[in-house]
Amino acid sequence: MTKAQWPELLIDVGRLLRRDNIADLKRRSLDGSDVISVDETIAPEGLNITTAGIPDGKEIRVLAELRSTMRGVEASLQFSSKWEGECRRCLDVIGEPIEIDTTVSFLPEVSDGQAGGGDDADAYPIVNEQADLGEVLREELLLALPLSPLCAESCEGADPERFPTAGEPASEVGDDEEREIDPRWAALSALTFDEE
Repeated sequence: MTKAQWPELLIDVGRLLRRDNIADLKRRSLDGSDVISVDETIAPEGLNITTAGIPDGKEIRVLAELRSTMRGVEASLQFSSKWEGECRRCLDVIGEPIEIDTTVSFLPEVSDGQAGGGDDADAYPIVNEQADLGEVLREELLLALPLSPLCAESCEGADPERFPTAGEPASEVGDDEEREIDPRWAALSALTFDEE
């Protein structure tokens, strides 16, 4: 197993795996000894896709309850934080809270880093009696980030009053006024397309 990205989310589930029979599992379920509770806050880096992400150092709250099952461990997880990205029309920075509530299975590793058998493709492996909640957090958060963020349905794009396009007649901007260039597009003014 590779080193866990967030060691605080690498949970020892050995005691949840030790059981003699169904009666023992039921008894432990009733007295609560088959539950591990997790309440952690991490500040990760690099949790982003091309259009949005969790800013580096932004805290993510992780709440989890891990319980014994007949075949392994079931984890009920809640992740909460705030994502940021650029609006696809106006390019303003936007952000919203993100909350994920999910349940996943962890099964003892059989071979090649795979959990359980062929029917358990969505299960995560338990390696050395440890369940890596960080792997679940990373996958779930990256899948929940918006691919095409929009600040509002009514967004009309770049502000033409502040940043007129190059094709507009000078008289509309003012003959003596210097055109202000949107700083996000300023690098494009250095491009030339003249053929020699």
